[in-house]
Amino acid sequence: MSSVLSSTARSTVITITPESAAHGYRVAVIGQDRAGLSLARAAIAAGHTVAGFDTDPELIVKLRAGRSALGDELVAMHETGRYHATADPRWLAGCTVYLVVAPVPLRRGRPDLGPVLAAADTVAGHLQDRDLVVLESWVAPGTTRGVFQDALAARTSARYHLAFSPQRDGRAKLVGGVDRRSTLAATAFYRTVHDVVVACADAEEAEAANLAAAADRRSA
Repeated sequence: MSSVLSSTARSTVITITPESAAHGYRVAVIGQDRAGLSLARAAIAAGHTVAGFDTDPELIVKLRAGRSALGDELVAMHETGRYHATADPRWLAGCTVYLVVAPVPLRRGRPDLGPVLAAADTVAGHLQDRDLVVLESWVAPGTTRGVFQDALAARTSARYHLAFSPQRDGRAKLVGGVDRRSTLAATAFYRTVHDVVVACADAEEAEAANLAAAADRRSA
C-alpha cells in the first residue's frame, strides 16, 4: 500500500489505496434514504457488515424486497449476506461504527434537527467504549460537538469517538473529530472505504467545508 502525506494550513491530506477490511467492522447506518443506502453500499463493498436502520417501516419493507433507487445494486447488497434493512433498533447491538445520515428537513425556513437528535438517542442506547459515531447529516458548524454530542451524553456514559464527515460524492472524504483520537478513529475507518481521506483540524472545520461545498453548488 502506498501513501502520501502532506499538510495544509489546518488539514492533513492522506492519499491511499483503501486498506483491507478482511475482518470487517459491524456498521450501523442510521437513515436509509438514497444517501444512507449509498453509504451502506460503500461499506459493504469494503467488506463490512451493515445494519441499515430507518424509522420508516414502509421504506424498510421496500428495501427488503430489493426496491430502491439503487436498483440491482440493492439486490447485490442483499446477496452478500452482509446487509440487513431494519426498523428494529435491537439490530444495532454489537455494532462498533455508527454512521448517522438522518434527514434535516426545513421547518418554517429553519433546519429541524429532530431526526438527527432522535438518531443520537437511538445510537446512544448501544454505545460501548471505543465505538465510533460519525454524523454525516447536513448540519451547521458546532452541531456535532454541541447538541448532537449532548444528546448522546444524555443516554450513555461510554467513552466513544465522535466525528463529522460530510457527504461528498466522488471527492475526497473529509473527517473531523471532536478531539484528536476521534479524528484518528474516523480516519482509520474511512481509509477502508475511500481512496482519499482528508483529516480536518476538528469537527467544526469539516462541518464548515460541507456548507461551503453546498453554497458552491447552489451558485454554480
